[in-house]
Amino acid sequence: MEIDKEKFKKLLISTEKNTTRNIITARSFVREVLNYCENEPKFVVDRAPWLKRAVESLGLEFEQETFREA
Repeated sequence: MEIDKEKFKKLLISTEKNTTRNIITARSFVREVLNYCENEPKFVVDRAPWLKRAVESLGLEFEQETFREA
C-alpha cells in the first residue's frame, strides 16, 4: 500500500491489531512508520506504556493523549 504524502498531512496509526504489545514490537512498528514520513514527525500516543517507551527510546517527539476512558 502506497501513501500519498501530499494528501496526508496527519496520519493516525493504530497498534490495536497487534497481538503482542511490548517495547520490541512497538519500536519495530515506529521504525516502519518512519519510512513513510518526511522529516521527524510528532507522535501522539495513548496510555500504552510500551508505545511511549518505544518513541522515547528512539528520541522522537511525542505527546501523550487519552483517546478513551479506562
